[in-house]
Amino acid sequence: MKKIITLLLTIVIGATLMVGCNESKENGELEENKSEVTNKDVKVVVPDGLPAISLAKLAKENPEIKSGYNINYSIESTSDALSTVVMKEEADIAIVPSNMAAIAYNKTSNYKILGTVGMGSFYLVSTENMSSMDDLIGKEVGNTGKGLTPDITVKTILKEKNINLDDINFNYVNSMSELVPMMASGKLNTGFVSEPALTGLMNKNDNIKIITSLNDEWKSISGSKNGYPQSTLIVKADFAKENPEFIEKFVEQISDSIKWANDNPTEAGSYSKDFGVSTEASVIEKAMERANLNFINISDMKEEYENYYKILFDFEAKTVGGKLPDEGIFYKGE
Repeated sequence: MKKIITLLLTIVIGATLMVGCNESKENGELEENKSEVTNKDVKVVVPDGLPAISLAKLAKENPEIKSGYNINYSIESTSDALSTVVMKEEADIAIVPSNMAAIAYNKTSNYKILGTVGMGSFYLVSTENMSSMDDLIGKEVGNTGKGLTPDITVKTILKEKNINLDDINFNYVNSMSELVPMMASGKLNTGFVSEPALTGLMNKNDNIKIITSLNDEWKSISGSKNGYPQSTLIVKADFAKENPEFIEKFVEQISDSIKWANDNPTEAGSYSKDFGVSTEASVIEKAMERANLNFINISDMKEEYENYYKILFDFEAKTVGGKLPDEGIFYKGE
């Protein structure tokens, strides 16, 4: 009788353990399935020009970043259109001018900075015999966007070099598409021109010479190792919180895409045209050597952003959305 009771207890305990194991296994599978993503659409938006070139390989080949995610890459042709998409929080991920990243954070509280896609790509160029920014005194100088970030960057550098702004006759236009024809035709001899428009200008006017790089000048006045952050990769905060593994892998892919573009300028030109960049492929190929495209994670760029935003805010508060962004603007992998 004692043996029978012992046998029955053994069977009951064994059955209980099996049930427990099966439940644990099922719970584990449920947790695993819970983390899987199916047909999740991701909208990535970039402006025309260098930021779009940095994404050309990703947009053209559209590799799987993580299973279950469908990525749609698109180009906005104007700054206003890009701003509208971001402020309406329609983009999950975007590359924007660095001041727009601050405005988006201040206005929506739902965008964070992942890193820098490109440092300054503006250059002082002229057909005249010049050697430094000191030679701008007494000259008519073309620039874009009075009171906007390129203008503030130029004036900050000039002030730090103790050059009186009143001694320079600035001729402002709204965009590079207006400035380049003026300099190509000789109507204007000196100006601040960014890539890839600069390469297009030099193709049209052989007398254009590069006097200095604004990014190098910024390094000298600020002590920054990298220069000023011109283009910034941002992500919607709630999307990042729900999809941290995807974000980590996407950042790796965009870094690789930029490295590939720098190493393969001819293919980068072709890929960019296929993506919809308005600049000719041959111009993009030549522009890559001065484009300053390079991905730097925000963890290595916080000080540069804080300094840059402080300068913009002191010059004109509205350029960063009316107030300095706080620490929350920087993505920390949450």
